[in-house]
Amino acid sequence: MRGLLPVRPRPFGGELLSSWMMRLAHANVERLTYLTTWVGGDRSFWTHDPDRRLRPDVRAGLSAATGVPEGAIDALTLKRFEGTLFPALAPRATIRWLMPLGKGSGYRHGRAGLAFCPGCLSEDQHLRQEWRLSFVTCCPRHVTALLDSCPSCGSAYAPLSNDLGRGRAWLGERELPFAWCPECGHDLRRSPTGEVAPELSRFQATLLAALEDDAMEWPGAGEVPALEGFDVLHQLLAVLRLPEAQRGVVAASDLTGPARMPGRRNGSFEDWALADRRLLLVQLAWLLGEWPHRFLGLMRLQGVTRRPLVYNMSPIPPWYDVVAEQVSQRNGKRPRPVVTLAPHLSLPAMQARRDAADTELERRRWDILCRLAQTPDVVEVARHVGVSDQTVRALLRRYNDLGPGAMVRANRGRAEPGRRLLQPEQEAELQAWLAQGRVSNAELADWMEARCGRRPNATSLWTYRRGCGVHSREGRRVGGSSGSTKRLGNGGIPATACPTLEDVDSAGMLDGGQV
Repeated sequence: MRGLLPVRPRPFGGELLSSWMMRLAHANVERLTYLTTWVGGDRSFWTHDPDRRLRPDVRAGLSAATGVPEGAIDALTLKRFEGTLFPALAPRATIRWLMPLGKGSGYRHGRAGLAFCPGCLSEDQHLRQEWRLSFVTCCPRHVTALLDSCPSCGSAYAPLSNDLGRGRAWLGERELPFAWCPECGHDLRRSPTGEVAPELSRFQATLLAALEDDAMEWPGAGEVPALEGFDVLHQLLAVLRLPEAQRGVVAASDLTGPARMPGRRNGSFEDWALADRRLLLVQLAWLLGEWPHRFLGLMRLQGVTRRPLVYNMSPIPPWYDVVAEQVSQRNGKRPRPVVTLAPHLSLPAMQARRDAADTELERRRWDILCRLAQTPDVVEVARHVGVSDQTVRALLRRYNDLGPGAMVRANRGRAEPGRRLLQPEQEAELQAWLAQGRVSNAELADWMEARCGRRPNATSLWTYRRGCGVHSREGRRVGGSSGSTKRLGNGGIPATACPTLEDVDSAGMLDGGQV
C-alpha cells in the first residue's frame, strides 16, 4: 500500500464507479491503467466493465488511497440494482435493463450504450448510474431527450476512450474527459436536445421511484415487488417487438412505432436505438392503461397467444400468469373471459372497507372484490377463496348493479325487512291472551294479521305460541333441558302446545285451521 493520493475528489451521489475513477485519474494527472495498477495491482481492470466487476483487493486499495469507505465505493457500482432491477449482476453476461459502457475490445467503443445529458455535463461533470439503464431515455432534471452519440461525427459516447484509446496522459487537459468526443473533439455540452412526451417522462419517473422503494405500483394490482414488475415490463417490451403486436398498437393508439428492427437477431430491448426505445416505452405506457383489459383485447385481436407472453420467464409472477392465461389456447380450450368491476371504488378504497368490515361475511365479500380487481378471473378467484364461481359471479353482479352498499346487507342487496312480526309490547299482549285459554290457529292468525298487516304461516304461529318472535334456527327449535320444555318425538313441538286427538277432526283439521 502506497498511502493516500495527493488529490482525492469525493464521489457524487448516484455516480458511476468508472466516472469517479476517471475524475481521480484526471485530478492526479495519471492514466487510468496506471491508477488501477497502483491502487490494486489489477492490470486488466479496464478490459472488463468497471461498473459491474470490482475485485475486493481493488476496492480495498481504492478505499486506502482515497479515504472513502468500501461500502460507499460498492454503492458506486451497478450492484446497487441487484435484486430490484435484475436478480444478479454477472460480470460479463448480458443483463436486462443494462446498457453497455460503450467500450469494446482494444479500448475502442463499439455500439452505443452509455447515454448523457448535455445540460448535466454543463452543470456538474460526472456520469450518472441511471444513464446506464435502458429505460432511462430522458433527463429527469431537464426533461430533455438523452443522447448516446456525438451529433457531429455520429460516434458512440465513450468518455473512457479519451484516455484509454489515445495512448496519452491527461497532462495539460484542464477539463474532465466527459464533455468532448474522443473521435472529433466536439464539445458535447453544445449538442442540441429535443423535448420528450409528457407520458414518457411520467412513466420513467414511476420506474425510477420503484427502484428506490423496491416496490412498483402496478395498474389494477396494487403494489408488486419491483423485481417482478421490471421482469414483466421487460417481457411486454419483447412482446411489442412482434410484428402483429406492433401493428395492433400503432393502429389502436395512433402512436409511432420504431423506425427499424435491431440488427442483432433475437435481440432484446437494449438492442434498439435510443430514439426507438423512447417510442417503445411510450407504447408500453399506453398498453398498461386500463390493465389488463386493453392489453388482453389487443392480444386477442392480433392472435397473440400465451407463449410469447411468458417465454423464458422463470419464475412467472402469479398476478401476471393469471392475465397471460386469458389468451391461452392449450388443448383447444377457449380462454376464460375477463370480468370488469364497475368503477364505484378504487382498489385502496375497497381494501379499506375490507379492513373496516363489521362482520366476517362483509369482510369476505370485500376480499373477493379486491381479488377480482387485481385478478379479473372468476374461476381463479373462486379457487383461491374456496367458494364456487357462481357465488363470485353473483357477488360481482350485485356490486356492479347496486354499488358498495349491497356488500353490507346479507340478502342480496334488497332492503332488509324487520325480522319480528310483532313488537315487544305486542308479544307480551299475545302471551297474556294465550295464557287465558286455548286459542285456535285461525284465531291466532287473525289476531296477528290485525296487528302487523301480514298473515303468518304455520311456522310463525307455532313460534309465537312458544313465546319466541325471532325467525331463526333457535326460534324454530325446542330448547334443551334448561328451558321449560323438553325434546319430544313430535317434531320439536312443546308438550304444552301439542294438539290432542280431540282437537283434530276426521279431515285432519284443527279447530279452525290446517295443521
